[in-house]
Amino acid sequence: MNDIIWLALGLGILSFLACRAGRIWLDAGRRGFELGRRIGWALLGSIVPSRYWWGARIEALSPQEGADLLARETEALGLERADGLRCPLCGAEVPHAWALFGFLSATSGGRPTVAPGPVECPDCDFRLDACRHCAHFLPGDSLAGGRFGRAGADMTSGRCEVYKASQPVEQACSPEMARQLRARGWERIRAPRRIIDSFLPPDSCTAFKPDRKRLKVGEVRWPGPRRVALLRLLTQPPASEAESPEGLPSGDEQWLL
Repeated sequence: MNDIIWLALGLGILSFLACRAGRIWLDAGRRGFELGRRIGWALLGSIVPSRYWWGARIEALSPQEGADLLARETEALGLERADGLRCPLCGAEVPHAWALFGFLSATSGGRPTVAPGPVECPDCDFRLDACRHCAHFLPGDSLAGGRFGRAGADMTSGRCEVYKASQPVEQACSPEMARQLRARGWERIRAPRRIIDSFLPPDSCTAFKPDRKRLKVGEVRWPGPRRVALLRLLTQPPASEAESPEGLPSGDEQWLL
């Protein structure tokens, strides 16, 4: 009896994977993929379908198809632009929140990242590029043991491991370490800059690096393959500009003429 159950389960899984692979095989054929690429994407897509539907297929779309898909998916997200974000505090749209890093690189299709700041909600005090979402933030202001970022530390304030400033040893070290430094004649040392309010980054900061785990704690969803595909489409020129009207020279051709 158990053998029959396992056999049925195995056949069900194979049928499911075959259905996935078949859909990709047919779609890749319609889009002119060569035989080798069709086979490769059908096999890979049966395991990780998003790699095809929101990766290779996006590159094969015509400008008009890409524009239509972008408009349809952006509307489904309830956003005005695909790079926007729903504020986790008030629900308003945070414009231009996401960007693609390395999009123009020959070896990268672009990785999602937070857009250059400030990235802030228009209706409340939420900042996506706040220190508490940064990988360089050392939470907690206790100097016990001379370490920051301990498990369970308070995220409200802390220090930045990138920017340093001259500080009295009492502010920069644990009491025991400060006593030893004082005994050796040290009154001030350069130490990680204090962050009084982790919700509001310093105006001079240009080293923000998003931390996916901290964003998740803040109820911010990291862009998945579908959103990355939409960001890629957003960087493409409008369909009306991508193709010149039939019979008329393009802008570059007009310049050459």
